[in-house]
Amino acid sequence: MASELYDSFIADYYDESPVVSGRLQDVAFYRDAVREFGDPVLELGCGTGRITMALAEAGKRITGLDLSERMLERAVKKRAALRVEARERLHLMQGDMARFDLGEKFRLVIIPFRPFQHLLEVRQQVDCLDCARKHLAPGGRLILDVFQTDAERMHDPVHLREMLVTEYKTADGRLVRITERIVAFHRAEQRNDVEMIFSIRHPDGRQERLVFAWTLRYFFRYEIEHLLARGGFEVAAEYGNFDRTPIRDDSPEMIFVAGTRQAEGRQTTL
Repeated sequence: MASELYDSFIADYYDESPVVSGRLQDVAFYRDAVREFGDPVLELGCGTGRITMALAEAGKRITGLDLSERMLERAVKKRAALRVEARERLHLMQGDMARFDLGEKFRLVIIPFRPFQHLLEVRQQVDCLDCARKHLAPGGRLILDVFQTDAERMHDPVHLREMLVTEYKTADGRLVRITERIVAFHRAEQRNDVEMIFSIRHPDGRQERLVFAWTLRYFFRYEIEHLLARGGFEVAAEYGNFDRTPIRDDSPEMIFVAGTRQAEGRQTTL
């Protein structure tokens, strides 16, 4: 489960990794979304709060929910560094994104940066969307972001070899080299077993090798559309990247903006 995964060492390296810290377009996209659809906002799979904090700092009321205690501990520390007004707008909760009841309605529910892809079973995916729909205020919106599947990463043996992802230096002087490889393809289940390897040189010269291993579910465009329809949603807009370009063959993302069927007919400009 994602909780066990992210309660590992990965929480200590998550924020400083360029893979995460270099993502800026999605933050701007979600700021624009809140300006259009309003708050309060619910973020599912908020992790250490990269997007959650940004929206709170932008003056929006937001609740972040995550299953990982260790990732939320990081988020709590980051919240403590915010201005008082921003801290008061931000709430953090531990919970399962496929099974939660907060007793509150939100104008916007967002699932950014892949947590939906940790839901390996269709039942979990449907349950998550069902929970999201039940927490939406009338006229509210759900925004779901997954990567567009690269067909090569479903079968090509080249991806079984370690490939460099990034290298960086942490604030406390650790040199970190991240490589990644697919361990096994499971095409019938639309899953890949993946390893992300952290090779670390500490300031005292000590070398360390840490392996973050997980299974990732990949999706296709019309599969997500069908899941949303099954969950009681109507797709209002689809994008292939955070600049709001259409989904094309080479699009890195698949971003779905959806409302409940009761809200069908309301137009969106996002």
